[in-house]
Amino acid sequence: MAPLWGNVLWLPVLGLVMGIPGVLLVDTRMDSAVYGVVGESVKLWCGFYSTVPVSKFVTVDWRYRQKDGGPTVPILHYQSKAYPILEGSFKDRVTWEGDVERGDASIRIENLRLTDNGTLFCVVRNPPDVHGKVPEMKLTVTLHSLSFKFNTAILLASLVFIPSVLVAIVLLVRMKRAIRRERSRNKKNKKSPIEASQDCVYDDSETAPLHRTSASEKPPSCLVQLCLRCADDSDEY
Repeated sequence: MAPLWGNVLWLPVLGLVMGIPGVLLVDTRMDSAVYGVVGESVKLWCGFYSTVPVSKFVTVDWRYRQKDGGPTVPILHYQSKAYPILEGSFKDRVTWEGDVERGDASIRIENLRLTDNGTLFCVVRNPPDVHGKVPEMKLTVTLHSLSFKFNTAILLASLVFIPSVLVAIVLLVRMKRAIRRERSRNKKNKKSPIEASQDCVYDDSETAPLHRTSASEKPPSCLVQLCLRCADDSDEY
């Protein structure tokens, strides 16, 4: 019975030990990608959540790895206060902007360089929460901001697109005016049957058709048959 009793006593302890990794974890989050411009500064956000209250023993370690790979190097350590790196390419360019009481472990990098392109890591430990997934952040530094490139692309597209639209509008307006003028001319040249009959009238005294149009003005083609009929009638007389 003694061995069985001993195993029973160990079950709660074993369960507690097995439950620690699942409970005592620090949830750390970062932006997956950050963009900056040469000569300017950029804020690198890192937030965390701990299952226990934040104490004076909380630590934050920022690490950096070059774009081409290689080992990670520390650039800032925080415990009660910030300790930026004292040597290397990030010397005097990293400042602390976090607030651990609010779960903020952010930093800022000043005077960005093209050589700063790489991957950064934010490691937070709040004993007894010392485990957790370490996120990664990709830093991309360019000579010009992405908004500048975007605005330039819009400007170039506008210089090509807007004139084309204006030319198309002008052509459509001209075509519309030409169609209106052509319709107006057709309406003026087209006469009703009453107007056509008035072009050939009879004089009772001379029984001969009198054309109201001048000699130089030719009757419309649609009235030729009517005028021919008038001439036939005058021959019978």
